[in-house]
Formats: sequence, structure tokens, C-alpha cells
Amino acid sequence: MSNFKAKIHDFEKHLENVAAFAVKHALECGASEAEVSIGGVTGLNVSSRDCDVENIEFNRDNGMDITVYCNKRRGCASTTDLSVDAIKNCVSSAVNIASYADEDPDCGLCEKELQCTKFSDLDVLFEPDSDPEISAKRAVDLEKAATKAMPEKIKASDGASFSSSVYSGVLANSQGFCHARSSSSFYKGLTLLGESSGRMERGSGYSIAREISDLYSDDAIVEEAYRETLDKLDPKAVDTGTYNVIFTKGAAVSLWQSFISAISGGALYRKSSFLCDCLNKQVLPEYVSIKEDPTLKKAFGSALYDNEGVALRPLAIVEQGILRQYLLSTYSAKKLNMHSNGHSGGIYNWFIDFGDNTLDFDEMLSSSKEGLVIDSLMGQGVDIVSGNYSRGASGYYFKNGKRVHAVSEITIAGNLKDMLLNLKYMANDIDPRFKIKTGSLLLPNMTVSGR
Repeated sequence: MSNFKAKIHDFEKHLENVAAFAVKHALECGASEAEVSIGGVTGLNVSSRDCDVENIEFNRDNGMDITVYCNKRRGCASTTDLSVDAIKNCVSSAVNIASYADEDPDCGLCEKELQCTKFSDLDVLFEPDSDPEISAKRAVDLEKAATKAMPEKIKASDGASFSSSVYSGVLANSQGFCHARSSSSFYKGLTLLGESSGRMERGSGYSIAREISDLYSDDAIVEEAYRETLDKLDPKAVDTGTYNVIFTKGAAVSLWQSFISAISGGALYRKSSFLCDCLNKQVLPEYVSIKEDPTLKKAFGSALYDNEGVALRPLAIVEQGILRQYLLSTYSAKKLNMHSNGHSGGIYNWFIDFGDNTLDFDEMLSSSKEGLVIDSLMGQGVDIVSGNYSRGASGYYFKNGKRVHAVSEITIAGNLKDMLLNLKYMANDIDPRFKIKTGSLLLPNMTVSGR
């Protein structure tokens, strides 16, 4: 491990030198400001089929993006060749592009006083699994565990996979910021095929972690794949009407992602969000709060700074239903006459809190009595400008708090502004694999289009 960390440290220093050279050359070519991002991934991917190795892939990718500002004119260029000549050509291209761009008084680097200056260890780097034979065995063993005693309606495995990778990147700008960081990622997953009444369905289970020892056991992944596959079999139609709808797992995350899009600076300064001018106003029920914490160790949603070098800190996004923070990059903040809060590049670890309106999932089913549980959403039917929401969905119908049958090929519809304000309960079944730590969500009286 120490030898691995030493090699990564040397590589990071190399990247910092390359980035510093690119910034220096950009200034020499006439740029008034410059920002360089270099990143690369090294990894191993293994897949199995029919309990035998199907593919073993090694990958090594890298690239550089440079943005220059020449008298408030912006130019960007990129390259995957990090040789001196290629970097010089890339810089020259960016400067040339800037000469044709229109002036924009709001473009430029982040405010220097907002830049990150303290670089603590977030514990996100661990040595990858570089032995292809061991990695292949992990995938094959997972598939064998699934096929050893499959339930009757599960007919076959559609393959398993295992992967490990290390990302190393550096961000540098002409204000003196230059810092490299590295992180690791491990993944193990399985897909199964189920059949009933002549209809096939797929279901999967997976685990993802920074450190290999934190991956779920094979039995846990197999159990999830069994459940996900069996729950999709024998779907039946439901009548068009109004239902209590429970969003689970990825479906709940998807709903929050729509909320994130609506409070992102880019949509707000363009006046293309249904939540424009809603800062310090109620956008969620008073029992709902959202906190963001980028400082958690070993988490996928953790970072020291955003894509512009702005230092990150925990934020209260929503307090008792009141929106306290827009998600702002430097450019969108200037457009709104505000300051960046480190959201160039997305969100970090979000924690959704419903206070006393948090239930066990079974309690949520019982309190709802009858309705639909949605675990998968399809389509792009979300209009952030108006808030209109219409998406294909699948899941299951429940009555008297009990699952009755699977449901597919339905459409759920509403308006996001009303949907967010009408959220009634959250379950405590939080899935730690997502950056957004949310349980299942109950939305009463949603319009559902069925048969």
C-alpha cells in the first residue's frame, strides 16, 4: 500500500507540473487568465457469462481541458496528448478561439479568496485490484452464487462483472491554485433473467465502494438481484386515476435530481426554472430539511473543492421547507449578483430529513392503504421551466398495505412545484450507494395513466 501511495504521489506531482506549464504558456500566449484541468483513469474491468470469464479489459485514459480568458473573451480546448508540443498547440487553439468570442463581463476565474487552501485527507484512495485472475474470480464466484439455487421463475444469469479503478486529476489556474487529487472506485454487480407467462424481465444487484472491503457480500448482491427480478414478473395493468404513489430508491433520487436542476444557477439566471426567485421561500413542507456535507470520509459525494477550486463546506440547502441556497458556480453567481458556493460540477453528499414524518417502509404502506410503489422511471418528461412532470413508470400495486401485483407501462404526471410541497412521508430505507441520502417518498393523490 505504501508503494502504491508513493507512485500515486509521484504521478500527482507530474500532473501538477504539466498543469503549471500549461497555465504559464497560456499567459505567455496573451491570456489574461487561464484554468487547466487534467484527469486520467486507470482501471481493470472483468465480466463473466455462464460462470466463465467473458472479457478482461485494462484501460488507461487521460486528457486535458484548458480555458483561457482574453479581455473577457473565453476560449476552450482539449487534448488527450500530454506531450509538450501537444499542450502548446492546445493552448494556442484556446487563445485563438477566445479571439473570436464575444466579450462577457461575467466570465473569468473564481474569486481568489474563495479558493481552497486547506487540503485534508478524505480517505478516498485505496489500492486497486490489479490481478486479472483474482478479479475474474470475483465476477465468476458472484455468478456461481446466483445460479447455485435460483428460484423457479429466474431462468438464467445475464452476466456478472467486477471493476476497480483509480482516478487522478489536477486543477490549476493563473491565480496560483494548483492541486492534484486521486480516488479509487470498486464495483461488483449481477444481472438475472426471469420469465413468467412467456414474458422476460431483467433484475440486478450491485455494490460500489471506495475500498474493496466495503463492497457488499456476494449473498447480499444475489439477494437483491433475486428480489428485483421476481418483483417485475407478471405485471398487470391498473386503471387510469388518482393514486397514492411511493417513490423508492432510484425513483426517489430522480425526484430530488429534478429539484437540484431547478435550483441550479444556470437555470435560474436564464429564468428557465419553476423555482426562480424562490430563495428564502417555502419550496418543501415545513418538516423537510436538506443538508449537504462534502467532508465525509470514503464517500463518493465528498470533495475539498469544486471544478473551479472553490473551497467546499457543509451547507443547509433547505431549512424547515425554506430554500436557503441556490447551487452556484462562479459564472452563474455573477449573473445573479451573488457569490459561488462551490457547485461547479454538481452536488455533494445530500441528507434528506423529514423529522417526525419519517416512517418504516411497511408503516408507509399501511398508512397509505392503497396505491402504487414506483421503483423505476423512464423517459425525459420533466420540464424544469414549467415544472410539468410526466414519466413512464413501473413498480407494483398495493392494497391494505400489502403488495398485490407488479405494474408496468404506466405514466405518472403532476407539477413538480406541487409535488414537492405535497411530499407527506419519507421512509427510513436509505440506500447508502447514492450521493443523495433519501428514503422512499410518499406523494398522495398523483395522476396515473393506465388502461
